[in-house]
Amino acid sequence: MDTTVSRRRLFAGGAALAATTLLPGVAAARGAPADTAARGRPPRPRLPAPTGPFTVGTTTAHLVDRARPDPYVPAQPYRELAVGISYPAGGPARQPVAPWLTPGWARESATVMQGIMGELSPGLVDWAGARSHSRVDAPAHPAAGPVVLVVLGHWFSHGALRTVIEGLAARGYVVVACDPTFETPVEFPGGRLVPPHPGALPPAGEEPGSPAFLAYIRGLYRGRVADARFVLDAVADAPGLPPGLRAVLRTDRVGVVGGGTGAGLACLQLAHDDPRVAAVAVGDLRVGWPTADGPVPIAAVTEHGLDRPVLAVHPGATDRDPLWERQWAVLRGWRRELELRDGGHAWLTDFQTVLPDVARGLGLPGDHFASAIGGAHPPGVVAARRAYLSAFFDLHLRGRDHGLLDGPSPRHRQIRFVR
Repeated sequence: MDTTVSRRRLFAGGAALAATTLLPGVAAARGAPADTAARGRPPRPRLPAPTGPFTVGTTTAHLVDRARPDPYVPAQPYRELAVGISYPAGGPARQPVAPWLTPGWARESATVMQGIMGELSPGLVDWAGARSHSRVDAPAHPAAGPVVLVVLGHWFSHGALRTVIEGLAARGYVVVACDPTFETPVEFPGGRLVPPHPGALPPAGEEPGSPAFLAYIRGLYRGRVADARFVLDAVADAPGLPPGLRAVLRTDRVGVVGGGTGAGLACLQLAHDDPRVAAVAVGDLRVGWPTADGPVPIAAVTEHGLDRPVLAVHPGATDRDPLWERQWAVLRGWRRELELRDGGHAWLTDFQTVLPDVARGLGLPGDHFASAIGGAHPPGVVAARRAYLSAFFDLHLRGRDHGLLDGPSPRHRQIRFVR
């Protein structure tokens, strides 16, 4: 699997799996765009700017866990991770602006987006040219913190949650995320690209509810949690961090956030396993896996419960997992469940705003990507996302209560308080 074509087929297949198997009921949108010659320059996605008081800095760290073999390539006796860190920057904004996509995704952008969005011709959209709002290797502000860890779904890159990451960093948080090596194209500092590996794919020929497939799914969660715990152990000692960043990477008490393709459950399981996690925000409520005999739990937290604060947001255009009621019943700490009215599975990602941009630029119908992002108003989703995540982490990591989590707000009518 070392040719360019094989790598592209592998990633496209994996991303399609994430869209159809790991998110039941969601399929990559397909359709014929308008004539590209009539449009001229390919559309370039734009991200909404963060609204906090700080400029955002970003860097990438290289970590190697030599205490365990790679879960996808057992012959490799170590696990290697590229860790993105975003943070409030100090000093003048002189550093270059980072691209939207991580370098690995940018170099494979045509393939990455084909897997997520369907059969789009290479060059149809200027994915690699899109920019973030973060300054590369800027010095860290001395008042930065606490740390929030972003847990990614299967096959995803933290570049696809750039708006959430920048929004928290602009409000003072140090945001840490590691891309899942061998699931997605990952570029390490220095330019070495590690492509996807067939070892990350499900067992061939197995039905999604079979014992072998369930073992594979449970292994994904074990790997996510192991990666996250190692990052918390090691990130402050990473070599080559920008000035001031090491001092603010305090990982003894952190928040976690994630949603989509399994990330929400991984956040809950991480908090169950690691006492350093003080607050958990989940953007999807899927905690079970469908089988012929009905849904089954796939992580211990659904049985054993959790005593940490949990903010759970259900995207309203998606099906509810019947096992969520069992999970809710064993959440013993502060808890709040909200619903994003008409929200899709990808509501926590940048695709919530990027896909409507792309649809307009390609002359596609406005609801072309509704299977992924639902019908909620994208600017309203971004505003609510920022408000409720920051209110939650401010309350439980900083001890600041804005009152937003006490009940419905007229400023965010897309959010329904469930309980």
